[in-house]
Amino acid sequence: MRFTVSFAFTVLATPALATPNVVVDIAPLHGLVSEVMAGVAAPVLLLPPQADAHSYALRPSDAQTLSDADLVIWVGEGLTPWLADPLTTLAVDASKLEMLDTDGWAAREIDDAHDDDHGAHDHGAVDPHAWMDPQVASVWVGHIAAQLSQADPENAQAYLANAATLQAELDLIRIEITAQLAQFAARPLIWPHDAYGYFQDAFELTALGAISEVDAAAAGPKHIADLRDIVLSQGVVCVLSDPEVNPRWSTILREGTDAKAAMIDGIGADVPTGLGQYQTLITNLTDNIAGCLTP
Repeated sequence: MRFTVSFAFTVLATPALATPNVVVDIAPLHGLVSEVMAGVAAPVLLLPPQADAHSYALRPSDAQTLSDADLVIWVGEGLTPWLADPLTTLAVDASKLEMLDTDGWAAREIDDAHDDDHGAHDHGAVDPHAWMDPQVASVWVGHIAAQLSQADPENAQAYLANAATLQAELDLIRIEITAQLAQFAARPLIWPHDAYGYFQDAFELTALGAISEVDAAAAGPKHIADLRDIVLSQGVVCVLSDPEVNPRWSTILREGTDAKAAMIDGIGADVPTGLGQYQTLITNLTDNIAGCLTP
């Protein structure tokens, strides 16, 4: 009996392990991680949603955030090349999960060397904006849950259950988007920049070009002139803009045509962060594209 009492006291006196301090780079990925961690803890978002992920400059508070991290979940160097060194020097003791290095999904190759006057950029051969396909996001959710379960075994069951629920929701969202956009598959559009390829491929849209490259670098006159010829000669019905590409290019490309315009956003600058962010982002993106493609 004395042994039993002593054992019980030991169990009660042992403090629960703290949940890991999780830092996530961009808002859409942060939304997914937030869903997996729901009911356990909330991850920290490193970049403000309005920030340019391609060329963000870390603030002192951001450096401290990375130094305090136990786990950093980031899209990868292809999206935020500036983050690679700080992860090594600041998040010294943190585990890292780079989503672009995970398996189970097909990476989309990009061509960075456009032969025009807005130059070539070296961002690697893989388009880093893979979260724009809900099926890829679902695969990523599985990796996120596995990494969190390894870092925090005490809450593994919650992470895995949350992930399964989210994956079912993402599967349903993908089915609904497919049905919503199917009628527009043959209606050609122009993207703001080469960041929407995963969405385009997932839902079989017809895109005839993009105003800017994958990093939203400024378009040059020759490239705009070539796109203008495409709009005039190939019946483009929609020219899209986003927060990273000046909408005046859409106005120039559509001048004298019946092509419509719409604003889209692949990050969700105006969407509340955390729970539900990704679902809202992807449905808003779909609705705005559908509105632009509707005759």
